[in-house]
Amino acid sequence: MDIYPQRLEPCRHRHRLSASRDTREPNMALSSPLVSGMLLLLCLIAASRACTCAAPHPQMVFCSSDFVIRAKFMGAPEVNETMLYQRYEIKMTKMFKGFDILGDASDIRFLHTPIMESICGYIHKSQNRSEEFLITGTLQNGHLHITMCSFIVPWNRLSAAQRRGFTKVYAGGCEKCTVFPCTSVPCKLQSDDHCLWTDQLLLGSERGFQSRHLACLPQQPGLCTWQSLKPQMA
Repeated sequence: MDIYPQRLEPCRHRHRLSASRDTREPNMALSSPLVSGMLLLLCLIAASRACTCAAPHPQMVFCSSDFVIRAKFMGAPEVNETMLYQRYEIKMTKMFKGFDILGDASDIRFLHTPIMESICGYIHKSQNRSEEFLITGTLQNGHLHITMCSFIVPWNRLSAAQRRGFTKVYAGGCEKCTVFPCTSVPCKLQSDDHCLWTDQLLLGSERGFQSRHLACLPQQPGLCTWQSLKPQMA
């Protein structure tokens, strides 16, 4: 589905000529910019709604992303107005996922994103170049891509359990387990390899206990359960 709004053309009203000139015709002409403006506003609203993001469990983010890295943003983006894209220069400090895929990337120093939030573009607001961020995204046409729906969070804002999940644990549940969101009651598991995620019914996904402290991992063949991200004592 194309996320970019189509070019809006101004409305062209055709008036039938009559024997007597209609003195209201100038008013009709003045209404055309208003109609075009309303259409543009509706288009932007539709694009904005299309970019509404549902915050996922961090394990869902890890498993669905092409790459997961820790990096610093090095400044303001370079803007390509013709392509409606911009790119951020980054300095990668750690890679958690994407070792094989990023071998096909033309340049891993830049993150590409649409130029405006209304078309799902990511706008980086922090001015602190020394701050590290966890960044997830996709590889498209040899470029690293992010959007406003990408999971991009200051590294020090993640819980210790989440940091351990991204570095060591989440990968173990990607192939065999599924985090199954419960957004309304009643809800039930669809399979034994699903873990029912109920944070969205309580405090919100980023603050919920399951999001911050648990991972959905295999307990035995065909069965997955929530397990603590705390290091296991020997």
